[in-house]
Amino acid sequence: MPSVTVSLVHERSDREQACAICGAPFAPSEDSGSRLLSIDAHDQEPYSALMCGGCYSKWSHGIVKLQGTSTPRK
Repeated sequence: MPSVTVSLVHERSDREQACAICGAPFAPSEDSGSRLLSIDAHDQEPYSALMCGGCYSKWSHGIVKLQGTSTPRK
């Protein structure tokens, strides 16, 4: 099994951008809850996505967002 590193950290953004999950726009001056999700499979290009505080809260409580739908974790 390949080695995979997953991290989820608070990351303030210096530019306006949208949440990678729900698309909600937010500005750096108002950013209090965004998280940067990073996945690194070491033999592939790393993947990262910025999540807004709302999506992070849902994700951390077991609700996975896939293609715009909410699905409880089994």
